[in-house]
Amino acid sequence: MRLLVWALVWVVLVLGAAAYLWVAVRAVFRSSRRLGAELAAAEEQLAGVRAQLDDLDAASDELATLAVFADRRALRAERNEVRRTLGEQRRARRELARPGWARRVDS
Repeated sequence: MRLLVWALVWVVLVLGAAAYLWVAVRAVFRSSRRLGAELAAAEEQLAGVRAQLDDLDAASDELATLAVFADRRALRAERNEVRRTLGEQRRARRELARPGWARRVDS
C-alpha cells in the first residue's frame, strides 16, 4: 500500500510538472507569434524608410558640387545676386509695413 501511495505521489508530481511546462511552452509560443507579427510590421516600416532613403540618395546625387570645389567668381556673383534680391524683398516688406505718415512721398 505504501508503495502505491508513493507511486501515486510521483505520478501526480510528474503530471503537475508536465502541465506547468505545457502552460509555459504555450505562453512562449503565443508570445513568439506576437513577436513575429511585430517583426513583420517592423519590416514593412523599414521597407518604407529604405525606399525614402533611396529616393533621398538619388536626389542627393543630383545636388550641386560643394562650394569648396566650385568657381569662386561664380559663387560670389550668385551670392551678390541673392543678397540683392533679398534686400529688395526686405525693403518692399518694410515699405508695406510702414505706417502711412512715415512713408516716403515722391516730391
